[in-house]
Amino acid sequence: MTSDKEHVVLRRFLPMFRLSLPTVAVALLSALTVTCARPVPVVAMSARDAARGVVAVATRHPDDGSMTLCSGALVAPNLVLTARHCVSRSLTATPACDTRGASHNGDHLGADEDPSSIAIYIGTHVDLAVDSPRAYASKTIHPTTRVLCDSDVAFLVLDRPLEGIQFLSMRLDTGVQEGDFIVPIGFGGGFVGDIGTRVPRDATLVLAVGPGHNSSTGAVLGPREFEVDEATCRGDSGGPALDARSGEIVGVVSRGRSCFSDGNHVYTRIDAYASLAHHALLEARRVEIERIASAARTSRIRLR
Repeated sequence: MTSDKEHVVLRRFLPMFRLSLPTVAVALLSALTVTCARPVPVVAMSARDAARGVVAVATRHPDDGSMTLCSGALVAPNLVLTARHCVSRSLTATPACDTRGASHNGDHLGADEDPSSIAIYIGTHVDLAVDSPRAYASKTIHPTTRVLCDSDVAFLVLDRPLEGIQFLSMRLDTGVQEGDFIVPIGFGGGFVGDIGTRVPRDATLVLAVGPGHNSSTGAVLGPREFEVDEATCRGDSGGPALDARSGEIVGVVSRGRSCFSDGNHVYTRIDAYASLAHHALLEARRVEIERIASAARTSRIRLR
């Protein structure tokens, strides 16, 4: 991996397809599977168990009634970790980023989507035309920048807890290293492309950690990003990368090539946003305390 502070790349975020219901619009990223010379480590938490904490994040667009589908990870009973581009309006499909994490083509994001238009679905397969959401977002929390380079991460505080659903731990004290293995999970349906089906992928190798430019794959990484050799498909944007040994979340799917391309699959490091994560956890707890107190007041009024 070579470090080139001025290297710039136009990296496409795969388009968020919009179709009117009952046909569902989907938005997401890409990846591929390659054979690694190194043995794949044993995953501490089985992928099937971990997958239960991965949810579908669907956003309805008021301009045309279409919906887009992303993935996310439940990190507290009423808090979901996902990608920023899943919850804010995109201004471009081809952000130009450099190794400093700076944009070379202006703002990438417009206003946030209305939180109440963002629905959360659970289960192994999601059909937005048929299934009912389990919760809605009440607040979005993310970096203040309008640039996706190096900052494609967001949290959704939900209007209710997802009871009975396992939530996943975030590793906020240490980042990934080149040579680590991660397990991506999302609703991209794997290589068969069954979008809406939650699929844990095989453990995949971390090729590089930013900042830098990987000349062999073309990946340009900011200081808060890392690249893997096999990643995710459309339907997986915002989905978590789990450390293959501990099962902790270490990253969020941001951008990359298609499902059938090697390398250049980029994730945002969650440890680089530890302060944001702590803030989101506190806010989710505050919202839940207020919800319980409000429910108790309503119950007392009814008993009078």
